[in-house]
Amino acid sequence: MLNDLNAGTSQGPIGREGRVYREASPTELIYIATRMIVVSHSSLSGTVGRAQFEAAVAHLEARYGILRSVVEDGYFVARTDDRSAVETWLPAEEGSAEAMYARLLNADLDTSKTLYAIHVIAAHDAIDVFMLTSHAITDATSLIELHSCLAHMCDCVVRGAAPALGAQPFPTPVDDAVSRSLAALGTDALSSSYSGKFAEIPMPAPHDGDPVTHRLERVVIAADAMHRIKAASHATGSSVHSLLLAAFALAIRDVADGNPRQILMRSSVDMRRRLEPHVSPELVFTAITGHITPVPDLDRPMVEIARFIFDDVHQGLANGSIFHDYINYPRAFGSPQQAPVAINVSDIQTVQFHWPVERLAVTGFEYALGWMKKFPNVSVSVYDGTLIANIVYVEEFATPATIRAISDGFVRRLDSVCAQ
Repeated sequence: MLNDLNAGTSQGPIGREGRVYREASPTELIYIATRMIVVSHSSLSGTVGRAQFEAAVAHLEARYGILRSVVEDGYFVARTDDRSAVETWLPAEEGSAEAMYARLLNADLDTSKTLYAIHVIAAHDAIDVFMLTSHAITDATSLIELHSCLAHMCDCVVRGAAPALGAQPFPTPVDDAVSRSLAALGTDALSSSYSGKFAEIPMPAPHDGDPVTHRLERVVIAADAMHRIKAASHATGSSVHSLLLAAFALAIRDVADGNPRQILMRSSVDMRRRLEPHVSPELVFTAITGHITPVPDLDRPMVEIARFIFDDVHQGLANGSIFHDYINYPRAFGSPQQAPVAINVSDIQTVQFHWPVERLAVTGFEYALGWMKKFPNVSVSVYDGTLIANIVYVEEFATPATIRAISDGFVRRLDSVCAQ
């Protein structure tokens, strides 16, 4: 899954010899075409000055060359400018996480000029680091790697130590590995047509094509409640992920028009661990696909819905449908004809920063993804036992009151299953 600089120059556009890394994959290109961005946020306690932070970012870019690339005419090429990736350094009294999310989720990231930017809110003894990245180069696994390594680099600079991490070769996409895995299974693509009425979040009014506004609804579940949710998922033969989807499914049915019994729930699936051999989580690139689970009967108990979702995802790995999902993803994701999906859940659960820190301490991590789909995206992470679910939605496609009702219903459903 690695590629060296210049490996593709003989095939690259004229005039870029020496700058071309490789051609972008269809999945990476669809993320760029649809302007999908991710906002990630980590918190560090300890004193870090701006000059020290800039030095740490320079070390980060030296390790992950993909951060110093841009996309031109379908190719990843090396950036030629030396401008800093740190675009904002705000004193704590002048900024807030809420305002930063609102700004960045509605930002325009020109991938021909940069694939990421960093914004910092700094107190005298702590910093909040926000990364705005193209989804073409970062999924949740990559974001954890970047924030973990940046914390390590900051710690090294603060201590006056030289970071010992070497440069990472430019990663290649998992497309060929997915195709090999699918060929080994020898299965044909399954039909994905859907019939009948499905529960969806009601739109306030038809969208007129004007610019839209992304909003964030944040759900926080404390560590003791998360412990009970994990125990309930294991006791009922499912998983935390499937239990979360079941709770969202029922909460959406509560606000849907016509009381439909069916719903389409979408899960983001990281292909790294689905391939043999596994792909290293230290590689910074995107390896995500989307898998749709059609839930046929919302009148069933929540734990049964969770087991159905759990079984569907695992069957998708066994019968190859998730590999087909990945191969078909660029066409399906960019198609004007979209399945009536209710919501997408990206769930990385327990976050662990594996690069060491000595003088500083990591105190939090979360992320949120913005897109132009009619259905919201939920980015779930669990740090130090606490779950944060960031629901990003387009205000023109769903009202804040509706999304708040869904988040309240989601929490209420989880509370009820833990009480059983």
